[in-house]
Amino acid sequence: MAFNIMAERSGKLNYAKIHEKVFTDELPFDFVPMPGLGINGGDALGICIPLKNANESTWQQLKPILLKLKSQFSCDVYDMYGGQKLGLFNIDTFRRNLVPK
Repeated sequence: MAFNIMAERSGKLNYAKIHEKVFTDELPFDFVPMPGLGINGGDALGICIPLKNANESTWQQLKPILLKLKSQFSCDVYDMYGGQKLGLFNIDTFRRNLVPK
């Protein structure tokens, strides 16, 4: 089982640039490029977090990546568990869905 997030846009994503900006070998989650599976045939990027890694440390690594995908890469970011789109005021909901109490 995993907690899944999808970042998508209506145009092309530069996966190499995203990799350069956000990827490190130490991340406790995986990225899944999904060309052509975004809005209106654009590209998407899946983020898969194994439930064994659903903790505060993972959230602290994930949060800035989600914000970069939204701001620097013009992605709409969705929590696939709750079906919510990341906005200015609901990032804590993403955290609550990921991090068990």
